[in-house]
Amino acid sequence: MTNKGSWRVLGMMSGSSLDGLDLCLASFAETETGWTYQLESSETVVYPVFLQQQLASAHTLSGLGLMQLDAALGKFFSTAAADFLRGKPAPVLLSTHGHTIFHQPEAGFTTQIGGAAQLAAELRLPVVYDFRSADVALGGQGAPLVPKGDALLFPEFAACLNLGGIANISFQHQNKRIAYDLACCNMVLNAASELLGRPYDAGGQLARSGTIVPELMHALRQLSFYQQAPPRSLGREHFEADLKPLLFNGTYQPHNLLATWCAHLGEILGGELQKHQIGGSILVTGGGAYNEFLMKQLQKHCAASFYLPPAQLIEQKEALIFGFLGLLRYLRRPNVLSEVTGSSSNHSAGALIELF
Repeated sequence: MTNKGSWRVLGMMSGSSLDGLDLCLASFAETETGWTYQLESSETVVYPVFLQQQLASAHTLSGLGLMQLDAALGKFFSTAAADFLRGKPAPVLLSTHGHTIFHQPEAGFTTQIGGAAQLAAELRLPVVYDFRSADVALGGQGAPLVPKGDALLFPEFAACLNLGGIANISFQHQNKRIAYDLACCNMVLNAASELLGRPYDAGGQLARSGTIVPELMHALRQLSFYQQAPPRSLGREHFEADLKPLLFNGTYQPHNLLATWCAHLGEILGGELQKHQIGGSILVTGGGAYNEFLMKQLQKHCAASFYLPPAQLIEQKEALIFGFLGLLRYLRRPNVLSEVTGSSSNHSAGALIELF
C-alpha cells in the first residue's frame, strides 16, 4: 500500500451543547486505497462558567458585545490549544470550527466566532476556519459538513449518527451521500437537566425516572421542521423560537421533559433510519451515545445495530473530522458535498490564515 502523503492536524470543535472545547490531534494519511487516520491525543477543555453563560446568550448581544466575545473566545481557544500541544509533535495546521452563534441559511448567513486570527498569531500555525459561509453563499445550508469526512474516514459503516447538541445522520445511497440534521438533541436534554441542578443527564438516569407525556409527544410531532425535506439544518434559533416556548413554559416537570424528549428522539431518529431502510452497523457518536435511556428508545423504532466506539472517538469525532476538512482545504481539495448541503457545486470551504 503506497503512501501518497501524511499530515498531522489539530482539529478544534465547540458544539451547541456547550460542553466545552474539543481538541483532537490526529495524523491523516492518503494511500492508493483511500484515507486513513490515527487519533494521537485529545482533550475536552470545559468552559469556565462565565464564558459558558456568555455563549448561551450570545445571540442577544449587541454588535460590539459579540465582537468582544469573539476576542475573548479566541484568547481562550489559543491558550487551550497552546497548553494542549505543549510537548507534543507539532501539527502542520490548526483547523477550527469555531462556535456557532447564528445559523440562518435561508437569510443568507451563518456566524461562527472564535478568534481565528488570534489562533494563527499565538500558535504561529496556518489556521483554517469559517467552513460554512462559502456554502451558504453558493445557495446551500452550510450544514452538515461532517458527511465528507464520514464518507472518506468511516466507509465501513452503513450510517453515521451523531447525537450531539443537534442530532444528524450521514449515509451512502446509490453512490450519493445523504445527510441532514434530524432534531435538537443534547441542547434540549442539557437544558432540562440544568433545571435539576445537573449539567447533563448522566446515563439517562433522570429521564428513566420520568414519565412520557402523551400530549407533549403529539405536539412535538407537529413541529414544522420535521416536514421539511432534506437538505435541512438546525441552529439555536429553532431551540429558542420553537422548542423553549413549548417545553420550558412551566407546564412540565424536568424528569418528564427528559423522558418525553428521549422518547420523541427515538421516534424521530428511528423513523428516519427505517424510512431509508438502513441496515448493518451504525456508528453512534456524540454525548447522547452515553444516554442509555435514549439509546433504548431509539432501538424501539429501528432494527439496525448500533456501534458505540471507544470513548475517545465518541467524544472527539467532530473535532477529528473538522481537522480532516481543514486539511482538505489546505490541500485545495473539495471538502463539502453539494448533494448534502444543497449548494450549487462541490467546493473547498474554509478561510485560510497563514501569517508565517
